Amino acid sequence: MLGHQLQAQGKRFAEQGGFREKLTQERVEARGRQEGAPECPDCGKPMARRKAASGPNAGTEFWGCTGYPACRGVRPV
Repeated sequence: MLGHQLQAQGKRFAEQGGFREKLTQERVEARGRQEGAPECPDCGKPMARRKAASGPNAGTEFWGCTGYPACRGVRPV
């Protein structure tokens, strides 16, 4: 019985994707919903609203390129 349940869970996991796949899809959709997101001045990709974690601007929000780290384009909010 336990083997059958594990097999069913494994099949469902393979069909629907795991936690990481679902979370990645949620992130992609959330980025697409950001209203008023400008295009990157360097590469043209959409930008995402971010918050500086350290340095002299710690805690301030800015627009950062979604192509980071290949593109380091930023804009003030």
